[in-house]
Amino acid sequence: MLDTGLRNCLIDNFQPIISRTDKGSLWENTFFRILADHYDLDSIHFWRTSEGNEVDFVLSDTGEAPRAIEVKYDQAHIKPVKYKLFTRAYPDISLSFAWMYPFDEDFFRRIRFIPQND
Repeated sequence: MLDTGLRNCLIDNFQPIISRTDKGSLWENTFFRILADHYDLDSIHFWRTSEGNEVDFVLSDTGEAPRAIEVKYDQAHIKPVKYKLFTRAYPDISLSFAWMYPFDEDFFRRIRFIPQND
């Protein structure tokens, strides 16, 4: 859903983000909106195997080298070893991680995928 405020209204959940059980989904949705504001939707993909291995976003055809981004609300939930299948299958696609918590001064550097001319 493109409007998380409408989503929250429909499910009647306005709790603070830190106490929500759907905070990971909300952060992933917000991250998609950031990508959609800067890239053509046809350039935003995901990767998933029939066994359930996945990477949230794979950017291609953007005029830059392809890249993959896994989104987690909490940095503590990032386990790079979980993505070995992707990195072995696509060694030329860099994989990075974007997290919201803990928020720090490097937050915007981590999401530096945004083109400089915007």
